[in-house]
Amino acid sequence: MTRPCPGPPPLGRPKLKLPAGAVDTHMHIFGPFDAYPLAENRSYTCPPSTLADYRNLMTALGVERCVIVHGSANGTRLAVTTDALAALGDRGRGVGVVDANVTDDDFARMNDAGYRAIRLTTYLRGGLSFDHLEPMAARIKRFGWHIQVFTSTAAELAEIAPRLKALPVDVLVDHMGHVKPGDGLDHPGFRALLDLLATGRCWTKLSAQYRFTKTGPPYADMVPFAKALIKARPDRLMWATDWPHVMCWDFPMPRGEDLVDWISEWGVDAPTLRKILVENPSRLFWGR
Repeated sequence: MTRPCPGPPPLGRPKLKLPAGAVDTHMHIFGPFDAYPLAENRSYTCPPSTLADYRNLMTALGVERCVIVHGSANGTRLAVTTDALAALGDRGRGVGVVDANVTDDDFARMNDAGYRAIRLTTYLRGGLSFDHLEPMAARIKRFGWHIQVFTSTAAELAEIAPRLKALPVDVLVDHMGHVKPGDGLDHPGFRALLDLLATGRCWTKLSAQYRFTKTGPPYADMVPFAKALIKARPDRLMWATDWPHVMCWDFPMPRGEDLVDWISEWGVDAPTLRKILVENPSRLFWGR
């Protein structure tokens, strides 16, 4: 029996107007459960958060495109994400969760459906761990995909960084490497992230700050990490909502408008903002 998650809050409008073509690079679709049941071996139980619900959020926030990261609570049954990608058309791209028995034909079908990466994690049940980094990277290289990694801690990122650097494909690190305010800018995990970004073959998401903050919106204690990343490699960053914010058990459920308005705290100019919100994800997920 897993612990139930609260649902996302009512929609609100942000103060910041996002640039045309803005991409939310990390969100999930769950349900309706009569059509897309959750996996039995899951880490959490969330309420239905459908594509229709997310489209309402897109309108409220000013998001035009999105990347659906297949939620681990769905297991490796990809239908909920694949069907959402079909409905979104060119406005959507996907990150899959697979098991070790996935075939090359499966990858080819996923590629045709709009998937551009697979996600590996030690933080959640329902997919492959980092034991599969090297063999999976070798298999997806032919499609021009990347590996997305979700570490349990920033320290774990430091541990696997040499392996990530040696992979034959690009790497996308979830949620700023899971760094927390108490870690500080000199934490080995955050330094490892900066080192990976310097290679030009690693990307990361300015996201999930609401999971780690001690101060709440506008997330001032997470701004130094965002600014350090922007200073280092603004061409390898992107932004995300992490909707519908599963596992909000020990911290407040974020409001979508606060996640957008956090962007204003970065202190970047319009060209840099467009790079992070539009150009970088377009290059990585749309190939243009």
